[in-house]
Amino acid sequence: MDLKPSRVQFSILLPSILTLSLSHFAHADDLFISDLALPEVLTATHLYQPPAAVPGSISTIDQELIAASGARNITDLLRLVPGMLVVPDSANLGTVNYHGSSPGQARRLQVLIDGRSVYRAGFAQVDWSDLPVAIEDIQRIEVFRGPNTVSYGANALLGVINIITESPKDTHGTLLKSTLGENGIRDWYARQAWHSDRSDMRLSLSGLADDGFDTRTDGTHFRDGRRLSRFNLRANHQLNEKSSIDWQLAFKEGTNQVNNNYHSIFANKIQPKPSEQDPNSDGQAKDYAASLRWTTAVNSQHSLSLQANAQQWQRLREWRGCEAQISFSAELNELWDISSPAQRAALSRGKFFNNATARQLDLQRWLANALSPQFIEHSCGLINENSRESRADLELQDTYSISERLRLISGLSYRYDQARSKTFLNGRQRKDIVRGFSQFEWYTTEHWLLQGGGMLEHDSSNGDSFSPRLAVNYLFTPAHGLRAVYSEAVRSPDMFENSADWRYRVHDLRPTIGQNSTGDFFISAQSSGKLQQEKIRAYELGYNGHFAQQRISFDLKVFEEKISRMISHTPRLESFNLNNNDHIKFYGSELEANWQASSKDRLRFSYAYIQDRASNTLDQQVTPPHSGSFAWLRNWENNWNSSLMYFAAQQLNSNDLQLMTLRVAKQFDLADKRLTVAGHLQKTLNNQPIGRTNNKDNSHDTAYATVQLEF
Repeated sequence: MDLKPSRVQFSILLPSILTLSLSHFAHADDLFISDLALPEVLTATHLYQPPAAVPGSISTIDQELIAASGARNITDLLRLVPGMLVVPDSANLGTVNYHGSSPGQARRLQVLIDGRSVYRAGFAQVDWSDLPVAIEDIQRIEVFRGPNTVSYGANALLGVINIITESPKDTHGTLLKSTLGENGIRDWYARQAWHSDRSDMRLSLSGLADDGFDTRTDGTHFRDGRRLSRFNLRANHQLNEKSSIDWQLAFKEGTNQVNNNYHSIFANKIQPKPSEQDPNSDGQAKDYAASLRWTTAVNSQHSLSLQANAQQWQRLREWRGCEAQISFSAELNELWDISSPAQRAALSRGKFFNNATARQLDLQRWLANALSPQFIEHSCGLINENSRESRADLELQDTYSISERLRLISGLSYRYDQARSKTFLNGRQRKDIVRGFSQFEWYTTEHWLLQGGGMLEHDSSNGDSFSPRLAVNYLFTPAHGLRAVYSEAVRSPDMFENSADWRYRVHDLRPTIGQNSTGDFFISAQSSGKLQQEKIRAYELGYNGHFAQQRISFDLKVFEEKISRMISHTPRLESFNLNNNDHIKFYGSELEANWQASSKDRLRFSYAYIQDRASNTLDQQVTPPHSGSFAWLRNWENNWNSSLMYFAAQQLNSNDLQLMTLRVAKQFDLADKRLTVAGHLQKTLNNQPIGRTNNKDNSHDTAYATVQLEF
């Protein structure tokens, strides 16, 4: 698949696609039918809307695609979305980014599970491997591709990923599933549903395990396996004809393998024994979540909903390491504190520096004297990177149809976030967020739709912000529409960025240093506490069409996005200097198409052309100029079905991605039971690293089999 058309060719191609499509179908019957039974999406505005009426671009990964993909990870599904970048960040743990910027942390996407944000405000992370939801429970994934702070508050800077699980009332009976394969794959899933006159409930238990990447690109062993288990209980109760309650409990726990890659600054001066330090530093994760949503219909034009959520994320990682005893000395701690960034860079390499003050010279002479013997004393102790985050939020939403042509949605919300870490924050940080939002949908005529609104947000650590959006849609019919969108959005610095007090306090030192079994490692970092919110201004022109007779739907957009006051960084203890000095500009086009070619064949295609201009080298060369996906789903005779999917990206961190997945399945109907047996093959086609250059993605060169029983 050639993903390298010239920019001139591309600028001609997009208008041609649109012109040919409209001219070809201009006289098709469905173009002038106004009562089509169209699919609807929710994520753009909190209102159910046909795709042609949405104020932006939205992708839907439906249940058929999810099942046909055979994917074990949610991140693999998101490769189907144009412009979405899925790369390993650390070992086999994937990150998801839209359009680009540094992939180390996906700081600029809002991610929801049934309306509950799983974006960790303490450390600007979404732990995709640790989400307390199984793929088998997902009904669909809606991805709003563009800024949407107006609907979801700060951090929906580049887009929103909304994971919607299957309603308990649509789940029936028992389902058991097991997956075994190469690379240590050992997954399982069990689900049970219960129903009564007014209540429905679904319980699911699941587990996932694999060995991660086998090797790095240099051939060395990569210890990065994972093991996790999940619990999810969701229920719906119909209180009366107008009101209902939906609640959910979720839990996840697991372990991610991590090599202990720490190297002593004074490694040439100490000789620790292998038994004194841990070879590994595995991380443990425990997540808890609970949500309650009450909805009521005041009348046929007016409804209210109230949602409350509570969550906790716990990350534990502790290991024993060794360092020279002078690393914990008061003298070296003082020298670090009074040194400039350039001087600190030298100290972090165990080097001396010139142009020093009298006190710095005295301390360097002390250090030189301490390092004069061939070998010096060392101690080994417990180091940790533990953190705990918690959140509670409450949102009231009011939906009112003022007339047949005008709908209004408004709301108020309050959220409390807290993060605790002795290592990263020197204790506890918290913030309170209060939001008020309102959006309108106004059909000024049969064909013209005007939409707009804004979000006013007060963040106790970042102040006030206002994010507006204005969109105009011209609807040829409810199934075909042109759109023009202008939007603004913000991202708040996370607690670590704005309030870091990063220092490693080592416990249980052996041997002790004097009488002390605890010591502070001399390298430390502190935030200025003066960071501002990042801000984006985005422009979009697009077309969305659904041709019923031809069973084709597609979405096309051209865009320009400018992020200012950008915080670009890869957190490093020895060079921690965050600021709002960077900026980036994205422009390009995206195309997504779905064709039900026959009753047995479905084809899906996505393509993105993206150019960027970034002021910081960290944000350069991480956005592929050309990327895309292709999927073919086929139902054969005698309950056989298959899927073939292909993903490609050009120059993603200087490497090209070509990935293929194949699934073949056979269904057996056994009286009142249904048995499905499937085989899966994943293969990288060009044998290049993906994302960071030390990752060789041979974890995708694997095969596995699944057995599923429903009754």
